[in-house]
Amino acid sequence: MTAQTLARPALPERSILMPFLLFVLVGGGASVAIRMTYAELAPFWAATSRFALAALVFWALVFFRKIPLPKGRALLGAVLFGALTVGLAFTLIGWGLVATPASRYQILMATVPLLTIFLSSLHGVEAISRRGLFGSLLAVGGIAFTVGGGVSGSNLSLPHIVAIILAAACLAEGGVLIKKFPPNPPIMTNAISMTVGAIILGIASLLSQERWNIPTQANTWIAFIYLVFFVTVVAFLLYLFVLGKWSASGTSYGFVLVPLVTILVASTLAGEEITWNFLIGAVLVLAGVLVGALLPSKEKPAAVDECKSRSGQVLPRCA
Repeated sequence: MTAQTLARPALPERSILMPFLLFVLVGGGASVAIRMTYAELAPFWAATSRFALAALVFWALVFFRKIPLPKGRALLGAVLFGALTVGLAFTLIGWGLVATPASRYQILMATVPLLTIFLSSLHGVEAISRRGLFGSLLAVGGIAFTVGGGVSGSNLSLPHIVAIILAAACLAEGGVLIKKFPPNPPIMTNAISMTVGAIILGIASLLSQERWNIPTQANTWIAFIYLVFFVTVVAFLLYLFVLGKWSASGTSYGFVLVPLVTILVASTLAGEEITWNFLIGAVLVLAGVLVGALLPSKEKPAAVDECKSRSGQVLPRCA
């Protein structure tokens, strides 16, 4: 069916915006907690055990809520989402962080919205807008200004930098690709995707001949429990909920805001000073998010076939 689609605000409703902000707040402590687990756990093994335990939590929720297992394209979408955003992305992140400073890592991950814009256009899910492009570049510049000043480029490893960029691309592609498949309940998607991701990460850990051990220090356990239940369960559930209700490009701006929360968490736990670079960069990041994702759209009304993508393909919801 064809309908006249009027220009509508990019700003989501409060029922979507609040979970989005909560996702950013919860995810902000993830990198700090990951560093704490590395004191006793090898990178791939830490990620494998984290996602495997979270998968068990989601499968328990699936069982108690009696959610039916998806079939066909719905199942394929969840599997591909897990392979891209959990398995491949966190394998690349785990390896890339070995030789990439955290500040450079944050800059590279802030490119997720920019990559999402191009991939959404490539898949015919969303059109490239100058406003979205400008907002993404402004946000990336803000992150670079905030955390990039004190790192020497001479110590950087190009292969590890490429790994982080590929991880950002996997996260962006997963968020766009799942839009082209029939939707599943977020709990079911997380159960499937984290199972697939844990298998991929486990294979990477075995190939790397990592030692599979159990933490002994209280700080490691606290960080690990936070990662499993608050980040991997709560934050991923919030992310999929928002992604199902909002655009892929709008949701991806969470990856830009998370580093700002991370710096605040690090300053609180480690006593690091918040500099003027952080404050100015934060303003640029927030301006980029505002311009690229939250300002009302001023596009002219256009006739849109609600059952077809821009490329002319029939959408899964209408199949």
